[in-house]
Amino acid sequence: VQKPLNTNYPNLPLISEHAPIHKLILNDNDFGYFLAGLIGGDGWFGTKESHIIFSENDISLAHYIKKKIGYGHIYKIKNKKAVRYICKNKKGMSIILSLINGKLVSTPKYNQLIKHNYNINFNYEILPPSNTLTLDNYWLAGFTQADGCFHISIIKSKTHKTGVSVRLEFSIKQKDVIPLNLLYNSIKMGNLSYYTKSDISCYKSTGFKTAAILLNYFDKFNLFAGKYVSYLKFRKVYLMITKGKHLEDKGIIKIKSITTKGS
Repeated sequence: VQKPLNTNYPNLPLISEHAPIHKLILNDNDFGYFLAGLIGGDGWFGTKESHIIFSENDISLAHYIKKKIGYGHIYKIKNKKAVRYICKNKKGMSIILSLINGKLVSTPKYNQLIKHNYNINFNYEILPPSNTLTLDNYWLAGFTQADGCFHISIIKSKTHKTGVSVRLEFSIKQKDVIPLNLLYNSIKMGNLSYYTKSDISCYKSTGFKTAAILLNYFDKFNLFAGKYVSYLKFRKVYLMITKGKHLEDKGIIKIKSITTKGS
């Protein structure tokens, strides 16, 4: 068992100094929750086909998903730093359905399945969404992989000796507000915003205690590819904050290095 670090920065939850071993292969239950979250964030169902969008930084994850399902194709999206995974094969679609069935959280993707008669075409009972979000499975990891953002910001401050303060910002933007409400209710910290012009909702937190909750979750239910690298940077800076390093000039230099180079 890894021992948490000692801290000289008051009242912050401690996390292990070392990130857990990264799980590159998930069992079907864990992968199903991850896939359901991923599709909930950046995927959709058409007539007998499924699409998932990935950032270019996450292309290795797209290939992992294709390999895990055993069917589908990956295409570069023209004029965008993104790729698309598409599955149209009936057996592949049946595998996707069996993996995510009962693991969807909100209604949009469920409604797509019903609209396109997946229950009839695949002779499959499509279970309704759970309308719950818990921190004991991979759903939030998949959802964060799709639309989550870890951001380390260093802003000017007149109240800090170094002249700057450090913020750890975690955010997810989505048109579907239900998962964001459920996340807020589960963590009970952070805030929700709605952008009328773009019709998008956003969950955002800049609190260190919220960061600790999220890091403990992602330590257990890991992200992949580029998003995993972002989490590691976020984690490294949080560990420095628990030791008060963000209050020292030397620490600020190191944090700037982490944000730009990941070192």
